[in-house]
Amino acid sequence: MELVRYRAGEAIRWLQTGAENIRKGATLRGKSVVKQAGVDQRTFGENVKTAAGALVDLGKSAYADMLHNQAQASEYVLQDDHFDIVKGASLKTIPYERVKAIQMRNDRAVLVLDKGDLTIKPVAHIVAGRMRVPVGWTRNGTEVPFDLLIEELAARCHVEIQE
Repeated sequence: MELVRYRAGEAIRWLQTGAENIRKGATLRGKSVVKQAGVDQRTFGENVKTAAGALVDLGKSAYADMLHNQAQASEYVLQDDHFDIVKGASLKTIPYERVKAIQMRNDRAVLVLDKGDLTIKPVAHIVAGRMRVPVGWTRNGTEVPFDLLIEELAARCHVEIQE
């Protein structure tokens, strides 16, 4: 069998775009506190609230950047007799025969191993109104839905997915 790599889908780039937009807005809010003069001066309390809001936005952008970088550094590598979970610098190897069952719980897959279990969850979700859809994967360069990794693991482990 060929080596198969599952990485976070292209939609994950929106985290980086969102982080940049939040950071720009925070910078503008912070500058508005410094540039005030004359009759339009706001009260001290308003300036403190604006500055605090800018700091919160900078924290949100840093968190989004961290999530993006973490997603970019993570992948699942399916090989002939085992699969690897790569998260940054750590590597975890699990032989297929160790997987005894795969259970779906909402949008998470729990792989029941001979000793312990492992959860595979979406890196992010796309939310539109009340709809919440997990971001898919890039499988060897091709966009695929989130469930495909779980289905391929089930086939390679010779187990059925339990709902």
